[in-house]
Amino acid sequence: ELASSLSGNVPNYEAFMEALRRSAPVPITFEAMAADTDGYFSADHQKIAIRQGMSEVQTVSATVHEIAHSKLHNQKKIQIANDEQYQEIELFDKPGLFSNGRIARDNLPEGVYCYDLRGSDYDPGEPVCVEEQVVVNHAGSVLLTEPLELAEDGRLMLTEEEGLNFVGGFSTLAQFLQEQRKDRHTEEVEAESISYAVCKYFGIETGENSFGYIASWSQGKELKELRASLETINKTSGTLISDIERHYKEICKERGIDPHAKAEPETAPIEQPTGNLTYYVAECMEFPNLGEYHDNLSLEEAVRIYQEIPAERMNGIKGIGFELKDGSDYEGPFPILTGHTIDLDTIQAIDYYRDNPLVQKAVKELAAAMPEMEVLGADANQQEALFLIDDATYLHIQPCDSGWDYTLYDAASMKEMDGGQLDMPELSRMKAVLQICDDNDLGKDSVKYAPLSMIETLQEAAYQQMQAEVSQMTASSQLPEAQEQALDEYPMPDEQVSTPDMLKYGYSYDGMLPVTRERALELDAAGLTVYVLHEDNTESMVFDPQEIMEHGGLCGVDREEWEKSPQFHEKVMERQEHQQEREQAFLSQNRDCFAIYQVKHTDELRDIRYEGMDWLRSIGQAVKRENYDLVYTAPLEPCNSPQAAVEQLYNQFNNDHPADYHHPSMSVSDIVAIKQDGKVSCHYCDSVGFTEIPGFLPDNPLKNAEMMLEDDYGMIDGIINNGPKEPTVAQLEQQARSGQPISLMDLAEAVHREERDKKKSVMEQLKSQPRTEHKKTAPKKSAEREI
Repeated sequence: ELASSLSGNVPNYEAFMEALRRSAPVPITFEAMAADTDGYFSADHQKIAIRQGMSEVQTVSATVHEIAHSKLHNQKKIQIANDEQYQEIELFDKPGLFSNGRIARDNLPEGVYCYDLRGSDYDPGEPVCVEEQVVVNHAGSVLLTEPLELAEDGRLMLTEEEGLNFVGGFSTLAQFLQEQRKDRHTEEVEAESISYAVCKYFGIETGENSFGYIASWSQGKELKELRASLETINKTSGTLISDIERHYKEICKERGIDPHAKAEPETAPIEQPTGNLTYYVAECMEFPNLGEYHDNLSLEEAVRIYQEIPAERMNGIKGIGFELKDGSDYEGPFPILTGHTIDLDTIQAIDYYRDNPLVQKAVKELAAAMPEMEVLGADANQQEALFLIDDATYLHIQPCDSGWDYTLYDAASMKEMDGGQLDMPELSRMKAVLQICDDNDLGKDSVKYAPLSMIETLQEAAYQQMQAEVSQMTASSQLPEAQEQALDEYPMPDEQVSTPDMLKYGYSYDGMLPVTRERALELDAAGLTVYVLHEDNTESMVFDPQEIMEHGGLCGVDREEWEKSPQFHEKVMERQEHQQEREQAFLSQNRDCFAIYQVKHTDELRDIRYEGMDWLRSIGQAVKRENYDLVYTAPLEPCNSPQAAVEQLYNQFNNDHPADYHHPSMSVSDIVAIKQDGKVSCHYCDSVGFTEIPGFLPDNPLKNAEMMLEDDYGMIDGIINNGPKEPTVAQLEQQARSGQPISLMDLAEAVHREERDKKKSVMEQLKSQPRTEHKKTAPKKSAEREI
């Protein structure tokens, strides 16, 4: 008898069965059946039927078994979904199918493997190698029923002796799979192995039912057959476990069930288990009888034997487990290490093992003895980890949508060295760590786990260094307009505090500009009148710098006085040092805006300054960008057309120009560039009206870059800025704190764009300072508003 009847209950049985229903590709029903039949999958009716009246454990085991059949061996579904004709091939002596186009992987059934062929650089239609996926020089795709073992660089080169051969026929995928279909016994063992693996993951013991199938089938099989089936079993088990786990959590949330709650409340402390624990080593952890198996081992013996098993003759995935001997229901073998992964998650999910000191000690000592192994922890951040590479470099790694994000830190200085993204989601974390070491020329002689708590220390140190660099950049340029994406903005007396900060503080007079205490001292020393601002919406004029020092809140300067000051004029004119950046900012804006250009004030250009187009033509001069300075940029007020816009701007910049416009009024020879609805036009201020001039400004550099990039992939869409929007300070800070590399230029720009309100709040600084009583009284500027 290959199968045995199982007994026992399953925690939250109804919820778990509902999770199985949601994870199954076909409906599940319950029917009366003979005692020797637990269930079946019907391809004709596309349903699963389970025998009524079985134990909860037996029902779950049978259901998972039939779900596996419906995923792997559903020939009806395959025939319906795949009727395209493919060319029959042999690829490295494996039968397969070939298509000139790309094959959608999402529509492929379980047990089918798709690879892309890369074409030669000289002849893109001539395949030269096989890869998982090819973007550029795609020369076709192939389908196989066995996986390929790609080289370390992710490809297999095709040669004349060994490679791709066309055998001359055509076939649909359904026909091909029917020809390659495994025998019925193999299908049954694959389904039962998946049932065993899935149930084992969720702590449901089905070994009595499963081992008979597996032992009988494995006898006489070739290693090649075993590996092919093991690959299918592992892949399908992993997918099914993920689906069941996701649905189970959703159902528990819907029904108000605590998935970790015990079935019955404890009335007395559990006695500490007695007994002993030994280790075992198996060459094939999935099916221990397929290779070497050693038990009753000490930790040292287990580690030594594990390391001595040669990789070239492995029948499966080698590993180390423990065997508990304490007379309990949980007595027996249980895996700890499989391949290079210590599965702490599964162990901690079983209450008895989690509370058993023998088991916990065994897991802890094995992890300490083999620090190079990956530990799947029981916490929510189990995939995030910190490694110390050769005692010189910290590597912080965490998963992302496209693979793995990582950051490198110098161990001695804790300074961030580098970072990036490894776009290889198929790699396990440990394999990703080794790949990152190779990519960054780091040694791999010593790879140790470091405490997760160290990550916060490293990230905070890197963040502080980044903030210091941003501050230095800001101090050197003094103008946010030096950054790529900012139009000219009103120069505030203190970039560390904004008008919204002042309003939150409790002061609202719009004729006052806020400054911090440090900046107030500088402006007071420069001769400007400084006021201390109070939270009751009043202010007091400062007569002595000591008043600023003793004040615990914001200070301010009068807007009109600030705009007449040399400091304000200096900030305005510093824009001229950033011609290229400001022009790029104008061209790159997503909103309507304008730019004003005036002829440079040099002697050699005096013949064309303030002259109309007729004069330029008479002396053979063309309008050239090199003869002009960009003097002002700003958002454009709504208007019907570029012609209406330039007339509106001419009136404004002659009669009511902005306070931060320190140049001659708009006149003949000036050029106004209008960006409206994404289009840029340039207009020469002529003797009468405006004349549009083409070619004054270069094409949008962002558009050119995008066109070149998209041209490489043959997908030009003609849309500028169809990438991600400008990041916010909050988003950039979150990336930095999570260890992801960011651009300092992006941060500096975002900091100014959002008025640096993501730094430590000025309001918080003020609230934390001790309050002092006002020692002097002075005339209040607010009194002027009351007259």
